[in-house]
Amino acid sequence: MRTLHTNRLILRNFVHSDAPKIAAALNDMETCRGLTVVPCPYTMADAEAFLAKPDKAARAVCTLDDHLIGVVGNGAQFGYWFAKAHWGKGYASEATQAVVADHFAHSDADLLSGYVSDNHASAAVLRKLGFEITGDKMLHIRSRNKEVPSKSVVLTKSRWETMT
Repeated sequence: MRTLHTNRLILRNFVHSDAPKIAAALNDMETCRGLTVVPCPYTMADAEAFLAKPDKAARAVCTLDDHLIGVVGNGAQFGYWFAKAHWGKGYASEATQAVVADHFAHSDADLLSGYVSDNHASAAVLRKLGFEITGDKMLHIRSRNKEVPSKSVVLTKSRWETMT
């Protein structure tokens, strides 16, 4: 996987020493309330199990001083999360734009994603990238232990090219 650089961030492969940083960031209900498979509380064992998975499609997002602030994944579904302390600073938009640009530089495949309907910030990030709503569905959110309304979205290469 290629390391990506933005004006403020480095997006790189995970390393084992990321586990405590991931555990700390996701052990916050506000951070994980829109993520389907993330439990809350989130433990060090959860982070280690996540890092042990063979899926190499996700990238850790780091500031230039190597402080992990979130994750952007481009596997079966495009997704991301950022620690609450780093919300409202444009990191999500900056990091996701870099990953989408890299994806479409090397692939014509559509990007599929989604967001829970009450996550207005995530909806705004995806909308800025050019994702379009394709439907509504109910998703089980593990941290909330309930089904919540969500939106399915897609971004095509042609749509991306009109947005950039």
